[in-house]
Amino acid sequence: MAQVRGKRLIQERERKATEQAERKRASDRRSAMIIAVAAVGALAIGIAWVFLAPGPPWVAIDSVGNDHIVAIGDPHRPYNSSPPSSGPHLGSLIQWQEYDEVIPPEVYVHNLEDGGVALTYNCADGCDDVTGTLRAVLADYEGDNVLMFPYQEITDPDGVPRVGAAVAWGRVYYFDDFTDPGTEEDLRDFINAFEGINNHAGA
Repeated sequence: MAQVRGKRLIQERERKATEQAERKRASDRRSAMIIAVAAVGALAIGIAWVFLAPGPPWVAIDSVGNDHIVAIGDPHRPYNSSPPSSGPHLGSLIQWQEYDEVIPPEVYVHNLEDGGVALTYNCADGCDDVTGTLRAVLADYEGDNVLMFPYQEITDPDGVPRVGAAVAWGRVYYFDDFTDPGTEEDLRDFINAFEGINNHAGA
């Protein structure tokens, strides 16, 4: 009789152990499913962020080289943006400051090659708000590679005339005014991103 009870006790323990093991397996499967769903969700969010997140507010312009010319009137390959952000230029630099006159690309592009940023504007009817903001920004970057001057034709890649453009080597940030505070923030981000970068061939 005691032998039968012992056998039943062993069977009961085995049954409980089997049930407990099955409950653990079910719990592990649920945990694995939750982790898998979470991982797929995180991956989907990451992919959506990469493809749907807005890019920077400036545009990238293909380089047209670093060729040096002897004089402004020398024939050379055409520029591919307005204002130009790369291409043939004189071998000398101009000072990092504000200029009242238009600076030809053959002159200022060398400054871009040396890590400069040019703040340009075209205000036929005057635009004190724009030039005032540009002067304030220029003053904040005193001692850095930043210059400012008027430019006769500022046109974005879609052919739309614009009031102003910040130009670095291979990058242009176009704008029309600073009524939106984010525009000045974007301008400063542009300068911070590209000022001081050595753009010489092979650098």
